[in-house]
Amino acid sequence: MKSTYTTADLAELFEVNESTVKRWADQGHLECIKTSGGHRRFPIRSVLKYVHENRLSIPNLDTKLHSDRNLRASVVAGRVDVLEPDLLAAMLKGNCEEVLRTLRLGLVARPDLLHLYHDLVFPPLTEVGERWSRGELTVDVEHLATHAVRDALQRLQGELFQKRYNGKTALLAAYEEDQHDLSLRCVNQYLATQGWRTLFLGSQTPTESLVFSINRNKPNLVILSALFIADERTFADRVNAEIVPAVRSVGAKLAVGGRNIVGRFGEVIAADFLSDCILDHARIAAESLNR
Repeated sequence: MKSTYTTADLAELFEVNESTVKRWADQGHLECIKTSGGHRRFPIRSVLKYVHENRLSIPNLDTKLHSDRNLRASVVAGRVDVLEPDLLAAMLKGNCEEVLRTLRLGLVARPDLLHLYHDLVFPPLTEVGERWSRGELTVDVEHLATHAVRDALQRLQGELFQKRYNGKTALLAAYEEDQHDLSLRCVNQYLATQGWRTLFLGSQTPTESLVFSINRNKPNLVILSALFIADERTFADRVNAEIVPAVRSVGAKLAVGGRNIVGRFGEVIAADFLSDCILDHARIAAESLNR
């Protein structure tokens, strides 16, 4: 993928004439820099922001650079799953640049972040975890893969369009026994693009620290990720006896997510939202805005 694009490049990608691209730049819709000769150059960050802001599907932004015609055709058709082998290979090498390139390509083909992460990022992550559990991967490779995705997501954040601040704050944390926070990071990134102020506490957040942060920051929405729970009864007791009262005291809503959370705790935890899937957070965020 190029790092900068010319006016002619973007005119071809967006199927408009060059004067339209220049007007978009002059109106501030597309950030550009000018060479010493006065020619406009558009950084990839600017292009991706424009694509994401307008929910455009412009697969040629990167697929024209890919030699595999079948892959190009599949991405044009919206099938980001065909990118999974490339993403998995990049992850296993710990190659952040290639992970980022694949995420950019997926984003351009499918601007919906939650669906992009659900359909493209999570399957390879699951594959890495399963290979490690079977002893097919050493822990160093598993760590390299995880960090490559984490670093790529962080870099991608600066390239995403973010809506104007909506006046709401979300506090995100993983349960104190849970070392995994990538799905939580994806939700955090999605909320930020939707105009939320986000406070990310990350993995293995002690319940006492979470309660303290709730009382101090008074968020509108608290999202607790619990992918790993050693003792389900203790988990339910801590949520209901400590976290729920703190959330209620500041007038916030509580969303708890994890594997089969609804089936395991649907009748036990007094949360406002229970989620088995990252895609639920579009609805959770929308409903939280209206409360």
